[in-house]
Amino acid sequence: ASLGAMRPLIGKLDMLLLRDAPQKCCSKRIKDRMRLLKDDVQKISSYLDELSEVEDPPPMAMCWMNEARDLSYDMEDYVDSLLFVPPEDPSLFANNIKATRSLRKWFSRVKTSQTQVISAGTLSEFRRYVQEAIQRHQRYNLHSCRTLRRRFVSHGPMVLPRPYEETADIVIDGRMNEFINSLATDGDQQLKVLSVLGSACLGKTTLARVLYNRFRKQYNCRAFIRVSKKPDTKKIFCDMLSQLKRQHPLQHCREIDLIHDIKQYLQDKRYLIIIDDVWAASVWDTINHVFPKGNHGSRIITTTQIEDVALTCCCYQSEYVFEMKHLDDDHSRKLFFNRLFCSERDCPEQFKDVLNEIVETCDGLPLATVSIASVLASQPVMSIDLLTYIHRSLSSCFSASERTRQALNLSFNSLPQYLKTCLLYLSMYPEGYTILKDDLVKQWVAEGLIYTTEGQDIRKDAESYLDQLIGRRFIQPICVNYNNEVLSCAVHGMVHDLIAHKSAEENFIVAIDYSQKNVPLSQKVRRLSLLFGNAKYAKIPANITKAQVRSIGFFGLLESMPCITEFKLLRVLNLQLFRHAGDDDGPVDLTGISEMFQLRYLKIAGNVCIKLPNHVLQCLEILDIADARVACVPRDIHLPNLLHLGLPVDKNLLDWINSRMSLSVERVRKLQDLHLTRSSALSSDHLNRSMSSILSLLGGHGNLKTLVVAHGSSAKNARGASDVTLSLDLLAPPLLQRFEFLPHSHIMFSRIPLWIEKHGNLRILKIAVRELQMSCVDILRGSPALTALSLYVEKAPYDKIIFDKAGFSILKYFKLRFTSDIAWIKFEKGAMPNLWKLKIVFNAIPSFEKDGTALVSIEHMPGLKEISTKFGGEAPDLEYALRTLVSNHPTNPIINMPSNKTLGGEQPHRNLEQESDEILKEDPYGNLEQESDEILEEQEPDEYDERLERRQADKRYYKCSLISRSSDPSSRLHVPVPVGASEMGSEPDVEIPAAY
Repeated sequence: ASLGAMRPLIGKLDMLLLRDAPQKCCSKRIKDRMRLLKDDVQKISSYLDELSEVEDPPPMAMCWMNEARDLSYDMEDYVDSLLFVPPEDPSLFANNIKATRSLRKWFSRVKTSQTQVISAGTLSEFRRYVQEAIQRHQRYNLHSCRTLRRRFVSHGPMVLPRPYEETADIVIDGRMNEFINSLATDGDQQLKVLSVLGSACLGKTTLARVLYNRFRKQYNCRAFIRVSKKPDTKKIFCDMLSQLKRQHPLQHCREIDLIHDIKQYLQDKRYLIIIDDVWAASVWDTINHVFPKGNHGSRIITTTQIEDVALTCCCYQSEYVFEMKHLDDDHSRKLFFNRLFCSERDCPEQFKDVLNEIVETCDGLPLATVSIASVLASQPVMSIDLLTYIHRSLSSCFSASERTRQALNLSFNSLPQYLKTCLLYLSMYPEGYTILKDDLVKQWVAEGLIYTTEGQDIRKDAESYLDQLIGRRFIQPICVNYNNEVLSCAVHGMVHDLIAHKSAEENFIVAIDYSQKNVPLSQKVRRLSLLFGNAKYAKIPANITKAQVRSIGFFGLLESMPCITEFKLLRVLNLQLFRHAGDDDGPVDLTGISEMFQLRYLKIAGNVCIKLPNHVLQCLEILDIADARVACVPRDIHLPNLLHLGLPVDKNLLDWINSRMSLSVERVRKLQDLHLTRSSALSSDHLNRSMSSILSLLGGHGNLKTLVVAHGSSAKNARGASDVTLSLDLLAPPLLQRFEFLPHSHIMFSRIPLWIEKHGNLRILKIAVRELQMSCVDILRGSPALTALSLYVEKAPYDKIIFDKAGFSILKYFKLRFTSDIAWIKFEKGAMPNLWKLKIVFNAIPSFEKDGTALVSIEHMPGLKEISTKFGGEAPDLEYALRTLVSNHPTNPIINMPSNKTLGGEQPHRNLEQESDEILKEDPYGNLEQESDEILEEQEPDEYDERLERRQADKRYYKCSLISRSSDPSSRLHVPVPVGASEMGSEPDVEIPAAY
């Protein structure tokens, strides 16, 4: 699948010729040799392309392809040393690149000056080895592979799958319906464990997701946990606690402390827990310790392939085990034809017989059925020959697992080359890992896996690659926003096995877990995934040469991390670090990365202290250390190509900004995205000065598109974090598209800033304000590009807030939250014509002076797909109030309302901290380290609600959704605000007066 570095190599040879032409740095002899080398590289690249299209190449061809790929990497390493300015250490290449065929000798000739001198001898050596490869291709008669069957490559358009309840990836048959209904009508209040049992690829996880999505809002707290074959129990408990409490547990917590915290938190609560993919009874026994017994109607659902494990989970009560079966013929056809043609009746008559045979061959296996349907859906033209070939390929498999693997293999082979390479890259991650889309896309770009033409947005191209892989069902969307954009994703276990096998076969990625002492290697390692987990003394196998490694993904304890400075040619460095409780908290020295002149992507996740280099990082494009702590910000660090930056806002950063105020913007002049996280240790004074300095510094930045200020994991866990008041005028960057000051960052604007009205590029806005007046609405409606808006308002206005037809022409999402007061709100007919989702939240319930008064009036809004309202507090006439608070036009969607009855038939105890405060769909499966910071997907608990809850433990929470006829309010409301409800904390929030 991988073509190595052939395509980027050809482009870089062109860059060398173009760069040196005007400078006349090269003699005619060297230029001629470069052109000859480029011609030979193009020839060998065409041979590699041709062989990669053969469906089952012979072993000799596979060997030649691996040699050609390996040679392309070596050549690209040398060309990169000419194109990019390396560190001043002249021994970099000579001592650390130990390539085959005396590459060390070639690199030792390279002079480390601003303009590298191209060695004619080196070019001749490379050309000789390329010509030898061409001769071997001819000697092995690999041209004859043209007669072998070629892969069928599909190029049809693919669309994203719909949300899981509507997707065609599973069919709920009669047995499943009975199982689901039994859960819905079960009135037993004792804790109950149920297990879904079945062989691989029958849809156990998909059924568990359906159950979770259908019933999760009827519980106080819930979590969806993946276990996998090699579970890390500490990570499992971390993930569970983060989903239950909506906050990060401290990473250095001991496992026993995590168990205690989960058990304490679940005490006296009604909870729903999904434990997916349990492989051993001993693992279940360990996990089961955290669940307190009780009579609140809690439910735990496990999935497993092993009958003994299922019985162990259910205490050998077989009536609590639901065994998945293969789909019958009718449901298999429904699943297949719905995916391929939307319905069976739309299938062309000439294809029906052979398609029915293919469905029968899939043997009722949902994954195989959907995979083959996705392959055919991507074909621009369907033919009988293609259908016959697919049927014959599946018929040759005897077992169910073999059929599914063959279906996935056929689907993989049909991918275009660029999608295969990107899909293989996902084997860098552990099985079952939840991957953030933004991280994956940036890694693809940094690796050079995205091919784009001049003028195109490379990030958008990368996102389209991801969408195509999701459309072909190789990648499962985990969190999808209101606009059907994927925010996080995962890979099915069998798909992960497939791409891991192909990656190893082609030496694309070498993945090592802590149990491997030695790895059989026939080629050099180019990409290395270290899956060390919680193993304390794990090490890299001794036979791995580190000099040519281009990418590292490390998942493990800090003390097991290899010496990063030994990897001189890294392009991507992704460190997911953990600490044991009590370990030394000294800084991690990363000053050696200054020697990595090719480094483009650096992410460090984990509550660790790091020390950065004090030099130029010429090629670095992504630096994400928002979850880490910086020991000392280098005063002379220079990042001329940095595009994306994630930083903690701490004292060291403030000192650096203040000492380099005039140089700071120039050092990151290409910066497009800035994400800042607030540390809990930051004092009010430092937060004040930090934000003032940063915002005034960025006001005139010419390229900045995203500015997000949130809380870090440590701040999220801290209670009573200091709040301060800022006073500054903000000049917005002209290209700014996303502006977020999350309310949990303790930063508040006095009102909507004036610059928003004139800003033509702002798409996403999320801020907290002291008050909201009609003048503020006028400012907001003047922003022509606004598509998502979330406002947190402390003080409600006396006058009614009216949204009419003016402005908001492309707004799709609107959330309005009043944290202490009640306000009149009216949406007139035709307001916000393209709005999809409307969410209105109050932290109090009003009492009425006059019967029939509506608090929120919503007239006909043609674009609305979803409306939800929430009220908190208490009122003696609650039932009457809930019937009259909201007036909704009958043509609008019904306002969201959870059922008054839960699975056990009782009213659930609604817990404010469990209500996701998101602009988009809540991520029920997100794990701790992969939590998205998108404005459209917020995972954290609402701190305003938590403070109310702590002060008013006896207050109840209700989410109301009631329909009544439209009526205008004719009298003011008297609002019984609970004690403490108007308080935002012990100190005032940060206040940013609007810029005028």
